[in-house]
Amino acid sequence: MNELTALTEKLAALAAEDEVYVAGARVISPDSGEVALAAILREIDNVVLERTLVFTIGEVEVSAIVAGRRLRGLLDITAGTAGADKVVGQVLSREEKAPLKAAGALLRLLCEGASRVTVRSKPAERFGTSADAGILATDLADIWDVDLDARPAPPVVRFMTANASSLTAYLYFEGGRTASEAAGETAPLQSIWDDQVTAFRKRQKELSSKVASGPHLTCLEGALGPGTAVAIAMAGDEVCLCTFAPDQIAALAASWQAITS
Repeated sequence: MNELTALTEKLAALAAEDEVYVAGARVISPDSGEVALAAILREIDNVVLERTLVFTIGEVEVSAIVAGRRLRGLLDITAGTAGADKVVGQVLSREEKAPLKAAGALLRLLCEGASRVTVRSKPAERFGTSADAGILATDLADIWDVDLDARPAPPVVRFMTANASSLTAYLYFEGGRTASEAAGETAPLQSIWDDQVTAFRKRQKELSSKVASGPHLTCLEGALGPGTAVAIAMAGDEVCLCTFAPDQIAALAASWQAITS
């Protein structure tokens, strides 16, 4: 990726309508682990002119000096973060193995426990000297063994995974009328899909195409008789129809809100 391409992608990302912001910070990963660390490195790879990127990884704030698609170093980390003293203020280079290894280990550890990662871009602060170029994000991915293409699973899949123990049956559809995944007693759900879902989504689009494409969770207690509740989770071309015990409605709604907010 050359500098012009990187700048173009950065501008496109800033202009995207589906970007999510929290308290002025842009969400770059709604997930944790390698997905979150890959998102951080992709942000670094998008920066051409020198900037300070402030990443909020879960509850920890990490300020990084970035320029020319390179990470020059970590300027500051929330006070009390274990291991921060080994990396804050250290210029990163291939020659100095210890700070480089420590920075990768710390970021990976923070990402493992993060519920979400956001970023804010601020003017560059003084750091090191002009000769301290830092390390390319793509090279850091190799050194830290990170898959730069790692992306979070779609929201409906994350919802299904997070609540697998609460769902008694489900049908999962993506971009078509044939279920790509299924479990449990699915005949009643298939009937709902065949007879009602298409009309429901059509009516949504008539009311508002933007609302229709956004994430929605609709829960119906008693739709299949006493003791069974039905939910339809939708986001884009993803749809999950599922059944569960009525006393799980609040927990499922809270899970959906956490995943899609």
